[in-house]
Amino acid sequence: MATKYKLTYFNGRGRAEAIRWLLVYMDEEFEDVRIDSEDWLKMKQTTPFGQLPLLEEDGKPICQSLAIVRYLAKKAGLAGNNDWEDLQLDIVSDTLVDLRT
Repeated sequence: MATKYKLTYFNGRGRAEAIRWLLVYMDEEFEDVRIDSEDWLKMKQTTPFGQLPLLEEDGKPICQSLAIVRYLAKKAGLAGNNDWEDLQLDIVSDTLVDLRT
């Protein structure tokens, strides 16, 4: 049985775009739920840490965009081949977050 993914984020690219790219790269079908600020106010209390994006994998919620990206990258075979390579990928990822913020 195929894994069922549901991604919830605002109607824009932002922190969810890399997640969308990875799901497409993995050739995974996913429900792409895009919400507005009114919907967000209604659902914020139901999300882990009151944050988006939220990825659900077979109904199990996963939060924190970078953690989601790392998880999907591993599933897609895009992670490093050893601890050193994983560290290098983490450095690049964290640097990109620093630049964005």
